[in-house]
Amino acid sequence: MRFLINIKSDSELITYEAIALGFTLASFDHEVQFYFTDKSSIVLADSESRLYGMVQSLELYDLPKAWAAFDVNQFNDAIKDVLTQTEGAQIDLSLFDNVLEF
Repeated sequence: MRFLINIKSDSELITYEAIALGFTLASFDHEVQFYFTDKSSIVLADSESRLYGMVQSLELYDLPKAWAAFDVNQFNDAIKDVLTQTEGAQIDLSLFDNVLEF
């Protein structure tokens, strides 16, 4: 199955759980695409958050770069390398079997 995981919370715990779920799904051969929107940039920018470290592990799970609906240039190079900016782009939700929002 193909999952789009839309992470829009500014809660460190909720964003951690969303990433952990995505990694679990990926380990069972599901296709997962992370999409960071809204207030998630607050947690993503915090180098002390679990999300900050986990998002840098996407390649270990054979996951594509995460999408971001905000300016990725506000982050350091470690995070910019794993984010693709989609601000203003139309995302085709029909490509996904499930959309999970956190």
